[in-house]
Amino acid sequence: MKKPLIAIAVIGTIAAGYGVTQYKANEKLNNEIAKQISVFEETSGFSVDYKEANYSLLSQEVSLKDIQFKGPEGEDLAVISQIIIEGYETDKISPYTSMDLQGLRFAQPLIEQAQQTAPSELLNASYDITSSLKYDEASGKSDFDIGFVAGEVASMDMAFSLGNSKSLMEVSLESQKLQSQSPLTMEQELQLQSKMMMAMQELQPQSFNFTFNNKGQFDTVVEKQLSAVQLDKLTFVQQAQMQVDMLPLAEDSKSELMNFVNGLNSLNISMQLNENKAVSQLAMELAGLAQQPEKLAEFLNLQVKGS
Repeated sequence: MKKPLIAIAVIGTIAAGYGVTQYKANEKLNNEIAKQISVFEETSGFSVDYKEANYSLLSQEVSLKDIQFKGPEGEDLAVISQIIIEGYETDKISPYTSMDLQGLRFAQPLIEQAQQTAPSELLNASYDITSSLKYDEASGKSDFDIGFVAGEVASMDMAFSLGNSKSLMEVSLESQKLQSQSPLTMEQELQLQSKMMMAMQELQPQSFNFTFNNKGQFDTVVEKQLSAVQLDKLTFVQQAQMQVDMLPLAEDSKSELMNFVNGLNSLNISMQLNENKAVSQLAMELAGLAQQPEKLAEFLNLQVKGS
């Protein structure tokens, strides 16, 4: 057989093997999703359906497309264009896990039901949500990142790092495994809550960053909400000023917060802790600095910027 024909035969064999493996992976995925949906429907009373699910062997990504949520009476609630999950594993915490939810929209019956109490900009928006976790099992450090976009209204990003998070990851994995099998009993929920509280006390907060941006319609949404409760912008600003004045913050941070209240454009808050201290110890030190805003800001390396 000539070399080109041999190459084609080899490639064809590999492709066929990949196709069979991919088919089995997708079949297993659909079975797992069906099991997870069944547990969700039993506990929530809602029903979930989707048109397509795929698992990519090359990128190790799971994707679900055209997901529909219905209420107890079969009424349409919401749809999601696509969810992409990377790095998720059922038996351990992956070094990197991410979720990308694209195109969440409320169904028309739900919009009509809520339009008297919620701004149309929010009801008609398409929502995108992203989240990721980087976990180093050796050091116990976890880096979380969460993003949220509400159409042309606003966007938000939040990132934080935690040290000594191994116990928290282990409890989360235990909870994940139990919930995938069947709805939790009251005893199981109480046990997990107790373990979770203990694990959270061991955490060592390291950094935090929050960013909010007006994407064009946020000020309109705020004005509509103020009108609904019969408040004008001036009164709103005055009330916000009173609340900000009560916060244990340095004057420059208070000023930046009020810049955001007045401008409704953007807000960034960041903190960086230089020493790894458990939540329990950190809480006591922060309480001792509550009446010393300047020292508190220095201790947290607090930075606030608003416009």
